[in-house]
Amino acid sequence: MQARISLKKSPPGRGRRSTAAPKVSTATENLFFRPAPLALAMALAVGGAGYWPQAVQAQAASRIQIAAQPLGSALHELARQAGLQLTATPDLLAGKTAPAVSGTLTAQQALNQLLAGSGLVANMDGNAVVIRPAPTKTPTPTGSAVNALPEVVVTAALDNSGTTEGTGSYTQTGPSGAATGLGLSLRETPQSVTVMTRQRMDDFKLETLTDVMEQTPGITVVRQGSHVGFQARGASVNLQTDGSRQRSSGYSYFTSTNFSLDNLIDIDRIEVLKGSNGLIAGQGSTGGTVNLVRKRPTREFQARAQASAGSWSNYGVQADISGPLNDSGTLRGRLAATLSDGKGFRDDEESKGRALFGTVELDLTPDTTLGAGLTYRQREERAISLWSSIPIYENDVYVGTRPRSTNMGGALSGYKQDSLNAFVRLEHRFANDWTSKVQVAHENIEIPEMLLYDAGEDIAQATRYLDTKNKTSSLILDVKGPLHLWGREHELLLGAGMYDNQSTFDSNNFGASKHDREQAYGYAAGHFRLAEPLKLITGLRVTRYKASDLTLYGSGGYNESGVLTPYAGLVLDVTRDISLYGSYASIFTPQTAQDEQGRTLDPQEGLSYELGTKGEFFDGRLNASIAHFWMRNDNVAEQTGGKTPGGADAYRAVMGASRRGYELEFSGEVARNWQMQGGYTMNSSSLSSASRYPKHQFKLGTTYRFGDATLQGLSAGIATRWQSKTSVTVASNGRSIEQPAYWLLDAMLRYQINNQLSVSANINNVLDKKYFSDVANASGYGLGYTWGTPRSFDIGVRYDF
Repeated sequence: MQARISLKKSPPGRGRRSTAAPKVSTATENLFFRPAPLALAMALAVGGAGYWPQAVQAQAASRIQIAAQPLGSALHELARQAGLQLTATPDLLAGKTAPAVSGTLTAQQALNQLLAGSGLVANMDGNAVVIRPAPTKTPTPTGSAVNALPEVVVTAALDNSGTTEGTGSYTQTGPSGAATGLGLSLRETPQSVTVMTRQRMDDFKLETLTDVMEQTPGITVVRQGSHVGFQARGASVNLQTDGSRQRSSGYSYFTSTNFSLDNLIDIDRIEVLKGSNGLIAGQGSTGGTVNLVRKRPTREFQARAQASAGSWSNYGVQADISGPLNDSGTLRGRLAATLSDGKGFRDDEESKGRALFGTVELDLTPDTTLGAGLTYRQREERAISLWSSIPIYENDVYVGTRPRSTNMGGALSGYKQDSLNAFVRLEHRFANDWTSKVQVAHENIEIPEMLLYDAGEDIAQATRYLDTKNKTSSLILDVKGPLHLWGREHELLLGAGMYDNQSTFDSNNFGASKHDREQAYGYAAGHFRLAEPLKLITGLRVTRYKASDLTLYGSGGYNESGVLTPYAGLVLDVTRDISLYGSYASIFTPQTAQDEQGRTLDPQEGLSYELGTKGEFFDGRLNASIAHFWMRNDNVAEQTGGKTPGGADAYRAVMGASRRGYELEFSGEVARNWQMQGGYTMNSSSLSSASRYPKHQFKLGTTYRFGDATLQGLSAGIATRWQSKTSVTVASNGRSIEQPAYWLLDAMLRYQINNQLSVSANINNVLDKKYFSDVANASGYGLGYTWGTPRSFDIGVRYDF
């Protein structure tokens, strides 16, 4: 970024954008050179010591901290911190002072605060922000001195990518394609969408996917021993990265556990769509889709480093650097890395992790951008179990609960996992405002050896897996743009893609297995403005799906072609900020669950409906929604309590299963410096196994950034979770286990020492609540429970360059 302030007078009634070329010093040959401070003389003089692109993203926020001082020097400091180009004269600013400004703010927000009470106001004019004298009721004669006053001009490039990094917000203000692939705002999307922003994750130190899901409204984290899974509306969710189905092998233990503990250093935000998403997500799961959106290189230089230490000897370091790689800014890069090492609250548990993320973008032309990147991860886990909950009966005798440190996995059990995720993306904008995108991605996960120990009421076994591999390749091609019909402008999306996953392993107990999943599809979606307040969002997908399984006990497979998945939604704008909506989605979900004979269940089929209202307030800084949903599904997998020949939990297909419920959610800035995200979910199901999961759930996370002189730089926040009781009952003997309803409370503090340095403290489960994070009944293991995490703390320090 270059900060630039120049002395200029503008013609009466007009703003002028400076066209002077920025000065380039020899220091620009240093890849990530940081601009030197500006010099401020009697008049605000120019002080650019290094080259950065003139255009800044006016809609993207950055960390600003300016002390109370004369307005001229305050503008100088804002220019230095935010990389702005300002034009002013001493006469306009003479004698005026500015208040202290602190926080993560956009250029417009920072200018508004600096100019408060000065008699000057800020107006947006395209990419420029013009500071003018505040209008008065008394007309001013043409040519007067007031009209001749100079202006302050800020040039800026608007950001419409949906990026949340640097915004300081708990909501997404840009477009989201989570439901249909169309560029719709959260209010325009006729389904429930939750966005976990980078700020939300950073404030409460949510470093893994499991951490994020535990605090995401409407999501239930399912634990059984070391196994981790995620549910929404009573069903499992799909896992994606940048819209590509990269994060689900579709087989047993390795489906979500492979990814649930990965560090999210490469992720900008996580979009969670509730309900069926068969139009875009491929295998449209009934529960929803979790899409992890990668960070992208920035057009301005930014870099940070941080370190942390916490309970059970957990330590971690991270670094993230990004910016232009050439003078013109057409080549940009980003590099991020993290290391972690620590233990768990269970006996003998240990974990080590490291990750490296690199990505580059090249503007081949002003309308064409080529991007590529990769993420390499390595993780080691020790003293883990596969399915083992802690049993409450031994030899048919009730033994009660054991200490939270109890570990049913052996001390020598564990695994080392290596994963590599690479992608290439080509984007082009045509002259008629149509855009196209081609994205190719490949992920490879390898576990050379995994030793898992399980102990239960009637079983104790060690399982050794060898040469576990999971390979996923995907291709997505889409084009979208405006369509003019019936005197109105609409939006159309056309796309096609393929997905291929292969997972293999060998085991001493279950033999060698190979599982293949292939999918090819095409889809179309449209956003049609039927009338001024009424919009129709509709689409259709056609899918060809193939699945095959080869195990020691035999082979099986499933093929289906020409599967149609329609989608339709209506949005009625009641006011500029509030809308009513209704949506319908059909469900086609190929299943990997098997019965006790090892046969794969037929695909899940059904219908999904949703009605609700959404609001978008304070120029999109606060979003709120209320939804009522109901679904009827056939061939729903329900646990039998038995095991498959391969050792996994066995399921049966249930016909006519239904679920219905309500969701209420809000996210964003509820008042100045006050961010909040929360939601309540009620989910009722006809399945007998639904008692294992909470019917009612409430989650809330909020932070407040103090702005007064005494506490300036301090941020404080809490996160709380409540859920209703869960239970499991054994039909044959009536025995049961129950977890009553409970609350959990987390807290955070952060102090911004100066513009670069901050320290933070996080405490999870502040009250040290003892609770079961899961209750279960599985054949051989009996009734059991998994303890939730006790109170823990983390202290961190961060430096922004």
